[in-house]
Amino acid sequence: MRKLAYFVAASLLAHLVVIFGARLELPQRAAEPLPLEVQLRPAAPPPLVLPRPRPRPPAMHQPSAAPVATEPIFAVPAPVAAEPMPEAPAQVAAAPVFEPAETEAPPLAPPPLETSEPEPKPAPLLARRLPRKGEITYDLFWGNDKFSVGRTLQTWEINNDNYRLSSVSETTGLVSVFVRQRLAYESRGQLTASGLRPEHFTTQRVRSGRSENAAADLDWNAMTAMIGNPQRDVALPADAQDLVSFMYQLGLMPLVPGRMVLPITNGWKLERYELDIGGEEQLQTPFATLRAVPVRQVRRPGQESIELWLAAEYRWLPVRIRFFDREGEPSGEQLVSDIRVSQD
Repeated sequence: MRKLAYFVAASLLAHLVVIFGARLELPQRAAEPLPLEVQLRPAAPPPLVLPRPRPRPPAMHQPSAAPVATEPIFAVPAPVAAEPMPEAPAQVAAAPVFEPAETEAPPLAPPPLETSEPEPKPAPLLARRLPRKGEITYDLFWGNDKFSVGRTLQTWEINNDNYRLSSVSETTGLVSVFVRQRLAYESRGQLTASGLRPEHFTTQRVRSGRSENAAADLDWNAMTAMIGNPQRDVALPADAQDLVSFMYQLGLMPLVPGRMVLPITNGWKLERYELDIGGEEQLQTPFATLRAVPVRQVRRPGQESIELWLAAEYRWLPVRIRFFDREGEPSGEQLVSDIRVSQD
């Protein structure tokens, strides 16, 4: 039976081929592979590996020195090398001037007439600057015998372009039991390229319970000043100072021996002070012998006067102040006992 089935299947398959015309395709022979071409080339050199650069250490950045928190005022500094006193300018021979031969020089104007008082000169530019803060303590003496009666404290402070100066003198110790006196000055204004420019000045004297007050208000725009008690309107000179500011203004200016005129107000009036600037002197103080320049007011008959010494080793600050009464007799003296200034 199995053989019969095979024959039937084979016969059926043969008939299907004949009927449908099917084509049986034998697998084609695979194409021969193409010949390989091999070229020998020198091997490429290995890539150059540079050593990795060492990272640079971060640059030592010097931070700007922050302001050291210091006390606003420190003790008396050691004296510094003082700058030499400027000498009066020598006469320099002028260079020859060649003019056309055909022109004639204009006639010279007659020399101006000399007056009894020299005209004030414009304030020169600053030769130095004032520390931002400071205070000076003085021993206060009375009369020719230099009897100790009290003390004076002068302080100043500069904020931006504004300044404040004060001076307070008062009796102390046994003297204050019998005579109680207090004299206070205050100067406020601006610090300019030419130095101190006071705008408001007050004076107060207290004696045995009685008080005397006066003030000066300086208007630099209108160039007028209100002075006294009651106040009155006066013209304001371009280089005016007050009784406290002028001491420090002198220390900012080039100190050339000679005479100068400076308008100064004491709160009651505004006057022209003729000042003689002398040569350096040796001044004895409680803590050192100092090089100092004296500045003396030329005394007028029947007028009070003042003289002071500016210390070369201590930024030309006033270290001695003497007062004279209307008869020309010494009425008081302030001699430095301590100086404290800020570092800036």
